[in-house]
Amino acid sequence: MNEIVIRQATPVDIPLLEGILLDAVHWVAAIGYKQWSPREVSWENLSKSFSITDFHLAFGQGQPAGCMALVDYDPYFWPEEPRGNSLFLHKLAVTQAARKSGVSSAMMDYFKAEGKARGVTAIQLETNADRPKLTAFYESHGFVFVKMQHTKNEFRDLQTAFYKYEIVY
Repeated sequence: MNEIVIRQATPVDIPLLEGILLDAVHWVAAIGYKQWSPREVSWENLSKSFSITDFHLAFGQGQPAGCMALVDYDPYFWPEEPRGNSLFLHKLAVTQAARKSGVSSAMMDYFKAEGKARGVTAIQLETNADRPKLTAFYESHGFVFVKMQHTKNEFRDLQTAFYKYEIVY
């Protein structure tokens, strides 16, 4: 994909967002990993934790290619961080059709730029520690491992790796 465009989602994008996430659910399951369940990526469930404007959509050659949620407060995973001090990434997903197209890297660059634009001191994320290619991807983008923690909710029980990227001004 040559040109990758990333924009904030709007309410009319809800079906598109669900489609991107569901595509990722099926693709990741097909390669032997469990990331999210179909119920977990439904807007009915997502809207309990996110507003639609938290989501950003990526398009490659005009086609839906990925999504992510960016929030300035995460009391579940990062309770020690005050609101507005950091920007947190959740639900990063790329469609199978956009695999290895640069969409993931473009979204990481966007995440960093958005953190800087919002004036935060760091951007942070957490991921399944059992996904070595994914953790290596984050590390290749300058994220530093912070800690490992067991996390459990209604959808999963897993080891979670926490990562941080310091914003330099």
